[in-house]
Amino acid sequence: MTEQENLDAIYDQVRGILGEHFHNFCFIVMEEDGDLFCDYTNYRVGRMLMTESMAYLDADFKSTEWEWPGESEEGGENLV
Repeated sequence: MTEQENLDAIYDQVRGILGEHFHNFCFIVMEEDGDLFCDYTNYRVGRMLMTESMAYLDADFKSTEWEWPGESEEGGENLV
């Protein structure tokens, strides 16, 4: 069995499990080489779920206070 056939079998398992529990679903994975794979119940459901997910992620990202290493509270670099 080739690696792609192994991945297809895994994707089929994921589809099956999600389909048992959810009428509408979408999933996205990134393979080791950086390629994306996504699957969804149908085009409209996939598009809606991806759009809603992006809005959710953007809102969560913007509401989080980030403390970056190497920066002090005054905004300058902290070389400690």
